[in-house]
Amino acid sequence: MKHYPYEGWILDDIDLDETRRADLEAHLALCPRCAQLSRSLRIALQAIRNAPEQKAPAGFIHKFVSSFESRRRLQERKQARTLAIVFASTALTVVLVSLYVFLPELSLISLAAGAISAVVGLLEGLHHVISFISNAYKNLSPSALIVIGLVFAGWVLLASLTLGLSVWKLAFRKSEVKQ
Repeated sequence: MKHYPYEGWILDDIDLDETRRADLEAHLALCPRCAQLSRSLRIALQAIRNAPEQKAPAGFIHKFVSSFESRRRLQERKQARTLAIVFASTALTVVLVSLYVFLPELSLISLAAGAISAVVGLLEGLHHVISFISNAYKNLSPSALIVIGLVFAGWVLLASLTLGLSVWKLAFRKSEVKQ
């Protein structure tokens, strides 16, 4: 026996026109499987309608809203990271294609060589700074080193406090949650 439209009509619990209603009633009289499905559905729906309403546990709404906010922030960070990667790769592609189209005499090898020479120059400058600091350490008196160290430590402390305060303000900024 075919159950195709009848099971759908029973489970969808929709208002049927008179011809379909009569067709369904005739099928239910002949088909024990669909009749059992209809009875079970009516009993289940009645049990759901008559079930007592349960109150949410204390703090449930606050926990749900706070976890929702943290999940939303995490999702936004993931989307921002993905968007940044897409923009960066698109910009790099546009730059490379533009260089290829507008400056055909410029090759990628010369660009790579220029980038490598820039990195080498940066490392050489870093080497000069380190050698300057080590020579100053060897040649300055201990009191001058202490004063320079205190000034540097104060600057680092001030920068750290500024960064910490900025992060704290961003982390604990109150956000309104609509309920």
